[in-house]
Amino acid sequence: MTVVTLDEVENRLRPLAEASARAHWQMAGAATDAHRAVAAEKEIALEAALSDPALVTPAPGEGPFDARRAELLRLWVAPRQRPAQLAEQIIRLETELAGRFSAHRAVVGDREVDDNELDRMLLRSTDEAERRGAWRASRAVGGAVADELRELVALRNTSAERLGERDHYALSLRYDELDEAWLYGLLDRLDAGLAPAWTAERGAIDGDLRARLGLPPGTRIEAWHATDAYFQDAPPPVDDPLLDAAGEIDPVAACRAYFADLGHDVDAILERSDLQPRPLKDQHAFQTTIVRNADVRILCNLAPTLRWLETLLHELGHAIYDAAVDPSLPWLLRTNAHTFATEAIAMVHGRRGRDAAFLTRYAGVPAAIAEHPANAASLRRELLVFTQWVQVMARFERGLYADPGQDLDALWWSLVERYQGLPRPADAPAGAWAAKIHLTVAPVYYHNYLLGQILASQLDATIGCGAELTERFLWPGASLRWDALIERATGEPLTTDAFVADMAMRA
Repeated sequence: MTVVTLDEVENRLRPLAEASARAHWQMAGAATDAHRAVAAEKEIALEAALSDPALVTPAPGEGPFDARRAELLRLWVAPRQRPAQLAEQIIRLETELAGRFSAHRAVVGDREVDDNELDRMLLRSTDEAERRGAWRASRAVGGAVADELRELVALRNTSAERLGERDHYALSLRYDELDEAWLYGLLDRLDAGLAPAWTAERGAIDGDLRARLGLPPGTRIEAWHATDAYFQDAPPPVDDPLLDAAGEIDPVAACRAYFADLGHDVDAILERSDLQPRPLKDQHAFQTTIVRNADVRILCNLAPTLRWLETLLHELGHAIYDAAVDPSLPWLLRTNAHTFATEAIAMVHGRRGRDAAFLTRYAGVPAAIAEHPANAASLRRELLVFTQWVQVMARFERGLYADPGQDLDALWWSLVERYQGLPRPADAPAGAWAAKIHLTVAPVYYHNYLLGQILASQLDATIGCGAELTERFLWPGASLRWDALIERATGEPLTTDAFVADMAMRA
C-alpha cells in the first residue's frame, strides 16, 4: 500500500471537497435535473478519493498539529471504506431526494404555497380549517418520499454493518466523537430534570393557544394548533408585541451592524449568499463553506418575520465561525471543532433576536417593545419547547435505524405524544415523519442542536459573544477535540448547569 503524507492528502482532497460543495450549493439554489446530476457526480468523486485505504493511516508527521490532523482524517475516511457501488447508490439516492425537497411546494386547497406562507398561516390564522389544511400540506412531501427514505436508511445500515457497526446511527456517533451512552444519559437526565418546568410551561402554552385561536377552555390542542408544523418553535405569548414590530425590521442591515460591532465584517459573506425565496430553491436555511476561510456563504428565504431575523443571526453565526478560524492552520483543521460547536455559536447569536439591547440598538425597535416581558418569557419557552422536540427527533432516528421496517408512523406519534404532549390525529397523513428534511440530508444530526443550545448557554455565561469568544473558541478551529476546547475556553467541561439556569432565570 502506498504511504501518503498529510500534505499530499490535503492537496488531493481539497479541490474535490470544494467542487462538491459548490455543486451542492448550485443544486440548493435551483433543483434542476442538471444540477442534481452534477452534485451527485462531484460527491461520488470525493467519495472515491476518501475510500482509498491509504488515507486511513497516512505517514506520521512531526508538526505540532499532525496528531489531531491525522485523527480527523481517520474519522472522515474510515466510514467510507465500503464498496464503491454501494456508496454510489447512497449518494445518488440522497441527491435525488434532496433535489425533490428543494423543488417541492405545498398545496393548500387548490393553491400552491411556499413554506413562508405555511408559516404565516400557522402563526396567524384563526381559521381551524385553514390551519389544518396548512399543517397537512406541510407534511405532504413525507408521504411522497417515505418509501425511498426507508430504502436510503437500509442502504446506510448496510454500509455501516460492512464496517462492523450495529447500524448507521451507531457509526455516525462513533465517527463524530460522541459516545451514545453519554448522549442518551444526558437526554434522560434532561427529561427527568425539566419535567416539572415543562409540565407547567405546556399548560401555559395550551392556554395561550386557546386564547390566540378563540378555542373554548379545555379544548384539546392538536398538532395544527401549534404555530409551526412540528411544534419545534415555541408559540409566542398572546401579548407579544414583537411579532408585528418584526415586520418593520431590515434583518440584513441589523445583522450587518451587529456583527460589525463584534469585529466580524459579514459584507463579503452576504454578497456571496442567496437570501431571497424563489421557485425550485431549497426553502430552508443553511451555511456552507466552499473554500475554507475564503468563501463562506449562507442560504435563506427571508421574509419580514421574527423567525427569519433569528434565522439570519443564526446562519451568520455559523458563517463568522468558519471565517474566523486561524488561516495558518493546515486545511484539515481549518474548520469548526465539532458540529455542535458551530451550532452553539449560531445559537449564541440567534438568541439575540429576543434581546432588548439588540432590538433597540440594531433593529430599531422601540424600547417599550424591546423590553416587553414577553421577550424574556419567549426565550425560556423556546428552550423548553426545543428540548422536547429534540427528544422526539433523536429517539425517533435511533429507532428508525434500529428497524426501518417497523411501523414508523406509530413510533413517530408515540414519541410526539410522550415528549411534546400532542395526540396523533385520527387522520394523520401516512409518512408524515419523512417530511423532516434532516432525516434525508443531515442524518444523525439533530442531537447537535440540543448540545449546541447547552454549549451556547455555557459560552454566554463564561465568555460572552465578543472578541474573547473569537480568540478562545473560534480561532483554534479543529486543532483541539471538542471536549478539550470547551474546557480550555470556558474553564470547565460541557455541563447543563448554565442551560438549566437560563430557563430558571427566565421563569
